[in-house]
Amino acid sequence: MYRLHGRDANFLYQETPTAPMHTMKIYLLEIPADSVLNWEGIVSRTEAMLDQMPMLRQRPVFVPFGLHHPVMIEDPDFDLEYHICRAALPAPGGMRELEAMVAQIASHPLDQHRPLWEIWIIEGLADGRLACVQKIHHTLADGMASVGYITKAWSSGALDDSGPPSDWVPEEIPSRRRLLWDALVDHVKFDARNLPRFLNTLWHAVRGMQAHAKLHPSPTMRGLSGDLPRCRWNYALSPKRAFATVQLSLDEVRTLKNKLGGTVNDVVLALAATSLRQFLIGHDELPGQPLVASIPVSTDEKGAMREFGNRTAAITTLLHVNIADPLERYQAIRESTNQGKAELDIMGKHTYGLLMHYTPPVVLQWISQSKFRKRKANNPKYLPPSNMSISN
Repeated sequence: MYRLHGRDANFLYQETPTAPMHTMKIYLLEIPADSVLNWEGIVSRTEAMLDQMPMLRQRPVFVPFGLHHPVMIEDPDFDLEYHICRAALPAPGGMRELEAMVAQIASHPLDQHRPLWEIWIIEGLADGRLACVQKIHHTLADGMASVGYITKAWSSGALDDSGPPSDWVPEEIPSRRRLLWDALVDHVKFDARNLPRFLNTLWHAVRGMQAHAKLHPSPTMRGLSGDLPRCRWNYALSPKRAFATVQLSLDEVRTLKNKLGGTVNDVVLALAATSLRQFLIGHDELPGQPLVASIPVSTDEKGAMREFGNRTAAITTLLHVNIADPLERYQAIRESTNQGKAELDIMGKHTYGLLMHYTPPVVLQWISQSKFRKRKANNPKYLPPSNMSISN
């Protein structure tokens, strides 16, 4: 048993019936005739991974009254067959049918009383491939951790040296008294020593941001002050999700960024802004000011590899959909993104994660549930801190 860090637990607190906090990983697998990558092979491979990836058998247990972050225990009711599902596409089995299936899978939240993942094996693709859809809660893994566990799961020979399965021992669900006592002990041992240091860091970071914003245009302060347009997708959600794909050449994207200057990420943001501009023009809703976008960024050290948890911060940038010329639009987005990076350097990459750790869970849960119950996003006076998130 161990306690979740606040940055990981926060994804549990944010979840509502209409805003599930899982992520989706979709693989299209070409299956050679002699391959074991079929339904039975994937089930047996997943079973073999259980010892190397403990999170697959762990479930959260919440502390009464939200007095501390949840603990993770070895689920005494773990059932592998519950987590691996099988489905077949209707004819003709093309990408449109697969996208509709993925959208259905994404529309339903994971059960927080079980380990927070599912694997869906999708058969019936017209080209003979197999689709594997992995649904995993953001509490367990961010993008970089996903790269780590996907690499381990699918690399050739990754499990050859794992040895025989261990004698796995599940844990009893801790009592309310045990949960409360452990929460008190953890607060005394950890928070009393580290909280004053963090509050001092946060104070200086906020002062630095305020001083910086007076000298430079600030995407972050623009979002926090509500200086952004209200778009049709910035209202209360339904549970239903949509999923669609398009393919672009990475080589062409790299060639473009080399000609224009900047990064691949700048090109991705400019492509998104162009698509959004065309969409908003088509609905006669183009605003006269830029959209505000939040971009998750990794706080891992370069070259680090892990398979669990979240090490992310976010930068804020402006998507200048109001600029007609594509080159001017690209340069404006690039400048805004560089400004967002500078603001993150001032705040510190780890400040947000620590803020989530030290904010009482009962406060974070109340904020999320209150927004859901009152459907605050439909209030004309409500403005979110950003119009959207874009992840590269």
